[in-house]
Amino acid sequence: MTKINIAWSWWWTWGHVFPIKSLIQYLQNHEEFKKDVDTMVWFWKKWSLEEENYEQLKKNITNLYFCPIFSWKRRREKSFSAICKNLWDLVLFSYGILQSLFALKKYHIDVVFCKWGYVALPVVFAAKVLWKKIVVHESDVHPWLVNRIASKYAKKTFTGFDNVIKDAETVGQILSDDLLPEVKENQQSKETKVLVMWGSQWSKNLYEALAEALKNKELENMHFDIVLGKLNKETWKLFNSFSNVTCHDFLSQKEMWEYYLTSDIAITRAGTTSLAEQNLFDLKLIMIPIPWTHDQKDNAKWYVKNFDWILIDQDDSKFVENLQNTLISLKDYKKSLSSKDREKEISIAKEKILNAIIYY
Repeated sequence: MTKINIAWSWWWTWGHVFPIKSLIQYLQNHEEFKKDVDTMVWFWKKWSLEEENYEQLKKNITNLYFCPIFSWKRRREKSFSAICKNLWDLVLFSYGILQSLFALKKYHIDVVFCKWGYVALPVVFAAKVLWKKIVVHESDVHPWLVNRIASKYAKKTFTGFDNVIKDAETVGQILSDDLLPEVKENQQSKETKVLVMWGSQWSKNLYEALAEALKNKELENMHFDIVLGKLNKETWKLFNSFSNVTCHDFLSQKEMWEYYLTSDIAITRAGTTSLAEQNLFDLKLIMIPIPWTHDQKDNAKWYVKNFDWILIDQDDSKFVENLQNTLISLKDYKKSLSSKDREKEISIAKEKILNAIIYY
């Protein structure tokens, strides 16, 4: 078999960077896939989170390259400023297609993998023009615009949930092998442990609400591990007076498995990758979706329907009270860790996607 060249293209949030990074690492670590791949090219913007992760991967993957391009982010506002930005971004988008055409030919790309996000679209259009194979993965309950378009041109489309895109194959989420526990035994403590994962974006008011809720003495016997994110370091000060709180700037996935394993409850946004990771370790979830994006609320509603999880509306006037009361109701909760084959569950999506990219 002639070796193939792959283009990777997706958006900038951790929930989408980590899955694609793990997909590249999985390919690199499995000779049955690695032997049939020549060159890989990562498309995104200059000075981005993607480029930062590319630099890390490049240390061990010599056939991986980074290709910065321009694109268009559609703004739905009706203001004059938004209209002007959309018109200018259309110019950049057109230029991004030309950049993608040149790059796909330069690197002799055979297949484009599209995960999500507006920078993927110029690459997808260029791939369609050049009759290159396109493979898509949509992680949310409802498909975003880019993947709705990309799936029309794709030879194979995968989804995280059933009935998201017509004729797609459901494979679940793309999870990292770094999450596999290094120990097999249950390391749960006697106290109820809560993992708080809101990340950096738009979350400062949530940490303030949590600090207010923790003033209730009924919560003193619960322990909270709070992952603040790199942009919320000043938020440490909110929790200095709480002896039952440990704050972390950031936890890599190689560090995260232990917190997933030992925690009973997670308070989280509703990004599909995080929800799938936490579900893998049987945590009870309190989900607080980003209120102005329909995808997270829809994701949360799906998990409420299919699991015994809890959805709290951040915009509710009684948000702090609801959060506090929910935690009090779970103050003695201890999860039951199942014996599921986590290694197999983590590999399913990656195996099927890589088979489609390389051999289908």
